[in-house]
Order: sequence, then C-alpha cells, then structure tokens
Amino acid sequence: MSSDQPSSAGPGPRWTGDGSLTPRVPAPEDHPASPAHRTLRDAAVPTKASGVRTLEVGGVPRVLAKPVRRFAAALIDFLIRYMLLLIVLGFAGTSPSTLSIEVLLPAQILARGWDLIFFTQGWTPGSRLLRMRIVRLDGTAPGLRWGIMRAAGAVLSETPLWLGHVWAFWDPKYQTWHDRIAGTVVVEVPREPRD
Repeated sequence: MSSDQPSSAGPGPRWTGDGSLTPRVPAPEDHPASPAHRTLRDAAVPTKASGVRTLEVGGVPRVLAKPVRRFAAALIDFLIRYMLLLIVLGFAGTSPSTLSIEVLLPAQILARGWDLIFFTQGWTPGSRLLRMRIVRLDGTAPGLRWGIMRAAGAVLSETPLWLGHVWAFWDPKYQTWHDRIAGTVVVEVPREPRD
C-alpha cells in the first residue's frame, strides 16, 4: 500500500513501501465540502439486500462480515499455517502423525505468532483474500497493543471448543470473544469501482 491510495482506505498511517509507516497526507477529497468526499461518494452506492448488518466505524457506515465468511477466512489461514507447520516439522525430522509435545509446541508457537503478526496489521491472508479487515471501532487497525489483546483473546476463544468463535453467530455485531476483548469488529472491504 502507498500513501497515494484513495481516501476510502480510511484514516491512519499507510504503508509506503520503504518499511515505515507515515502519516496520511490529507487529500482534496478529504474536505467534507468536496464532491469527491467519501460521505457523498459512498452515499451514492446502493445498499445490499436486507439482512446485512452495518455499523458506523470511524464515522463511515461499514458492512459487518458475516460469521460464515469469517470462518472461510479462518479455514484458509489454518491451511496456510498447517503447510508452514509441515515444513517446520520436516526440517526438525518430526512426524506430524504423532500427537506429541514436539508437534503441539511448534503448532502453538506458529499459531500465536501468526495471530500477533496479522492481528496488529488488521488482516490475515484469508481475510484479505475474502476482502475483510479487522478494525477498531474508531476505524483504525488494531495496532500492537490491541493486536496483542486480540491474540491473547483468541486463545480464550479457542480453548472451550471454539465457543468464542461460535459466539459471533449470536452477537449483534458478529463479534467473537477476542473481538470484544480488543474492541474490534471485522468489516467487509468494498470493491474498488472499475473505470
């Protein structure tokens, strides 16, 4: 990502490609009186069918990602992590067919490291593929502090037979336990209009 992305990307720092996060430079379309301002532009986009839950995140109404879609993203992430685990175990000379500490410990280290790295950024490979973002209620990415809280909460969500993840089906904001702990929601990323 670069700092010259459209304003629909939201507030906050942007990836500049040089390894640093720089503050977003205000663009003319950021001014509320501008015809290109996101509130006027997004108001012209037709809403989806009923049954879609929306939430105002950072002053912009966003469509919340449904739990089934989140599960599909989690499955993609699991498959990627499993392939990485097989590579690590192959180098260690350990067979993944035996359930032992030599398998469980690297699996947990990989899973927690994965959560920590990606939750702080506000996306995982699976959620990015399915066009979803993890955001705080003010519209920003979780960052290090809340990414750590969300990763720790993920352990709590997974421990009692994934009950914390199933909770999203009944929650009005589709929040899992770790979303509630970190004050985050998962929203759909709208498709960029093709010119």
